[in-house]
Amino acid sequence: MEPVKDRVPFKDRVPFRVKRPKWLLVNSPKWLLWLLAIGLLGGGGYLAYTQINTANRQEAQGQQQTVTVERVNVPLSIAADGTVQPVRSVNVSPKSSGVLKQLLVDEGDRVQAGQILAYMDSSNLQGELTQAQAELASAQANLNKLLAGNRPQEVAQAQAQLNSAQANLNKLLAGNRPQEVAQAQAQLNSAQANLNKLLAGNRPQEVAQAQAQLASAQANLNKLLAGNRPQEVAQAQAQLASAQANLRQAELIFNQNERLFTQGAISRRDRDTALTSYETAKASVEQAQQVLRLQQAGSRPEDIAQARAQVEQARQALQLQQSGSRSEDIAQARAQVEQARQALQLQQSGSRSEDIAQARAQVEQARQALQLQQSGSRSEDIAQARAQVQNARGQLQTIQAQINDTVIRAPFSGIVTRKFADPGSFVTPTTSSSAESSATSSSILSLAANNQIEVKVAETSIPKIKVGQSVSIEADAYPRQKFTGRVTQVATQSTVEQNVTNFLVKTSVNDSENRLQAGMNVNVKFDVGNLDNALVIPTVAIVRQAKGTGVYVAGNGENSKPRFQPITTGATAEDKTVVVSGLEAGDKVLLSFPEGERPTSRTPSLMPGMGPGGGGGRGP
Repeated sequence: MEPVKDRVPFKDRVPFRVKRPKWLLVNSPKWLLWLLAIGLLGGGGYLAYTQINTANRQEAQGQQQTVTVERVNVPLSIAADGTVQPVRSVNVSPKSSGVLKQLLVDEGDRVQAGQILAYMDSSNLQGELTQAQAELASAQANLNKLLAGNRPQEVAQAQAQLNSAQANLNKLLAGNRPQEVAQAQAQLNSAQANLNKLLAGNRPQEVAQAQAQLASAQANLNKLLAGNRPQEVAQAQAQLASAQANLRQAELIFNQNERLFTQGAISRRDRDTALTSYETAKASVEQAQQVLRLQQAGSRPEDIAQARAQVEQARQALQLQQSGSRSEDIAQARAQVEQARQALQLQQSGSRSEDIAQARAQVEQARQALQLQQSGSRSEDIAQARAQVQNARGQLQTIQAQINDTVIRAPFSGIVTRKFADPGSFVTPTTSSSAESSATSSSILSLAANNQIEVKVAETSIPKIKVGQSVSIEADAYPRQKFTGRVTQVATQSTVEQNVTNFLVKTSVNDSENRLQAGMNVNVKFDVGNLDNALVIPTVAIVRQAKGTGVYVAGNGENSKPRFQPITTGATAEDKTVVVSGLEAGDKVLLSFPEGERPTSRTPSLMPGMGPGGGGGRGP
């Protein structure tokens, strides 16, 4: 409704003046004049008051605004505050305690599921891996050997051992041969002869031989101590002079042949023959010089020492020959005679029964070994070997799994939110997403997946919240931008905070640019449906008074006054409120208080004769 226009502004109106008649000015008493003046002033004041009230009423009518009640489709929503939280959040740590070797990511990096994040030190596992591989190879080789069976060479060896055992048994059963008895008799005779020799002592010839060996050794020593004779030195000098003469003669012949060869008078062969004779003569001179130096130098100390040792050895041998046989030698000879006699008796008595029994047992053992070689591997042994292979393979897989666990991978796609350790740090397994300082300090890093919104919704609104409903999200950090999402989870268990019962509702959020960060505050509006053909009015038009909630409805005529109409309200959507009863479509409601209906203010009027002024607001 358009505001009512004022006909003539009050400030532009001409003041009303009363013109006194002339007859009042002639022969009139003063009191009458005063009475007339008072009457004129009262009438003028009343007229002014009336004009002011009229102008104020017209101005108030011009300021009143109305709106038409209409039926529209009203979208319903529930608003609640929430926070941005990651969908998944874990503290990434190794399966086994160890030293962090290398870290490949930093805070804020986005990673994909399965991406390598870090490497743990695996040097202590490499030796165990090598050992496990060797044990598996050994077990596999044993199994292959059992499956392949025994080689022909092993069967032949077992056959040969059986033959040897059988031959030994046959020998024992047949008894000793005459040749073996004769050999034992000969050994006894030899031992007896040696004993008789020792008992008889050394012969004079042996003593004389020892004396002769001593004399020869002494003579050689004396010769070395006396040195070379002058005749031997002179002989060596003569041999040197003869060699030198031969050298001069050979040199003269060689020089002559060299000139003749140069002139072409002789052949190269003759020249080479002369050269050979010259070289031989030169070597003879050198040899003669060495012999002469040896003769002049005399005996060497080591030759003298060797000669002294030979003399002492010969003296000891002579003393042994002169002293006769020793008692211990005689005792040893007696023992040898007794041993030979026992051996002869064994040869003459034949094989013992226990030896034959032992030989039979060895034959049976060899036969069993041959049968084992010929029959091949037993099924039980093969099964045991297979189990050993499986055990070794399991140990190898365990070590390989431990080595693979030293490669830390991202369990899901997300963002590295925090880093707890650097290369060289000792880290241990921790509980996922634990907020305790002891857990985070021993982890490697914290990984969070895509964000979601967690909202606490009042219990009265929970029946209207369904999984899959669309939501609009506004973040305090981005006041002019709206994000969208959908309800993903509604908690089945309530939480009570400060005597207020709420339910936790989780929603997704479409944030391809990753502007929302964990912990941000947001306002979420849940789209819970529509009210079709609902009767709505502006929320500001509703008045709450002691007598009830209602609105002021404009009158139909020009001079009709607005009236208060009680109503029953329903849901509120943005700046509109649904009217359940009390109004009809097409009614006009006031958006402000009509004149005289505004709550009275306690502020006194500034003009005498006018009531208290000021205005009041609408009900809450």
